[in-house]
Amino acid sequence: MSNRVNPIVKRVYYAAEVLLRSPLAISNGEGETTDMDVLRNRKGEPFIPGTSIAGAFRNFLLKKKDEDCSFGFSRDEDGRMSSVCISDFYFKGKPVITIRDGVELSDGKQVQNKFDMEVIETGAKGVLYFNYVIRENSPIFDADCEAAQLFCGMERGDIRFGSNKNRGFGRLALGKIYRSEFTRENLKEWISFGKELREVSAYQSEEEYKAWMQNRQTPEEKYYRIIIPLKLTGGISIRRYSAEPMKADFEHITCNGESVVPGTSWNGAIRADVKNILLQLGCSDSRCALLLNKWFGYVKVKKKSGFSKKQKPDAQQSCVVIGESIIHGTVRVPMTRNKISRFDASTITSALYSEITSCGGETELEIMVKKDAIYYHALLAVLELAVQDICKGYVAVGGQTAVGRGIFRGSSDGFLEEKIRKQGQQELIYLIKEREK
Repeated sequence: MSNRVNPIVKRVYYAAEVLLRSPLAISNGEGETTDMDVLRNRKGEPFIPGTSIAGAFRNFLLKKKDEDCSFGFSRDEDGRMSSVCISDFYFKGKPVITIRDGVELSDGKQVQNKFDMEVIETGAKGVLYFNYVIRENSPIFDADCEAAQLFCGMERGDIRFGSNKNRGFGRLALGKIYRSEFTRENLKEWISFGKELREVSAYQSEEEYKAWMQNRQTPEEKYYRIIIPLKLTGGISIRRYSAEPMKADFEHITCNGESVVPGTSWNGAIRADVKNILLQLGCSDSRCALLLNKWFGYVKVKKKSGFSKKQKPDAQQSCVVIGESIIHGTVRVPMTRNKISRFDASTITSALYSEITSCGGETELEIMVKKDAIYYHALLAVLELAVQDICKGYVAVGGQTAVGRGIFRGSSDGFLEEKIRKQGQQELIYLIKEREK
């Protein structure tokens, strides 16, 4: 439909100050420095494409591609373009980019695969710009209401960006919200504003996020949120390797100088403990594997049939989101010992092995569970048992756990409501009895 038949009656512009609350891994899938480099433009500046932001927004609003909404739709030969225009997101200054090492472990904690990737570290700042174009004959919607939902989704952590977003990456925090609105009656002001669109001082209103959200409806909670305070009883070693001669062979991973426990490490420990709990409750191996895949997600590669040699991935997203934990108050302890040969376990003559581990400190374990997860209450009940194991020191995180590393203490205090706990226990009993049938 042309502009003459369906003229624009209003434009509403928003700019939001954004702070990275956790590392961001955004990539085009190629790597020169690492297995997965950060996405950059031709000037070498890292950014988040507007298409990725739009996809995350639409997914959060639960709008399908063939469903008519503010983001447009496409249905056979019918369709409508999006009313939302979203700019690429760039960071202010030069954000800190570091390399994260990762490993894929088997059930027996044997290393199956190693990889590394670039990440934009926590604390990077920028301004997110998007606007609504409202036309005379298009469906009527409240731009402020929808923008409030999107802002709230980002602040809560429901909307995350990049890869590993279910393992603590891509979380945002919002600062000030800027807004401008123009109609056909103030066309000259809109033309003037367009010249300074990227300057927040040009916007008509400015409010802190919390003040802006007052008296605006927030979206329904999609996650059950669990936050457990923990204390590190000894040291922890989640390795970051180095080949530089003047540095330690490996040190515990840090973010902006503070020791952290990545969400991937928490996920591996919790998933393994949940598996042990399910097996002890009487679940069969096949049923246990099925539930773990449904709850924690999986990625498998299937070969396409026919003559094509391309491989098609079979995957499911995790229903459990685990945040990255910053350990406050740790002490960095350097250690040096004899280097051991991995072939015959003997010491290598005149060779030393150095490491830097982190000792002591306090942190928080944050877990978010989707409320639409299959056997949602059973999952919460099992996670409560796994968290109790962590709080009692039965589950260790990271490497060198055989010598006391990665042990935490805390108090979960039964974070589930009694009604939810009973529903979870009933679902677990049902899962076990279903296997017997």
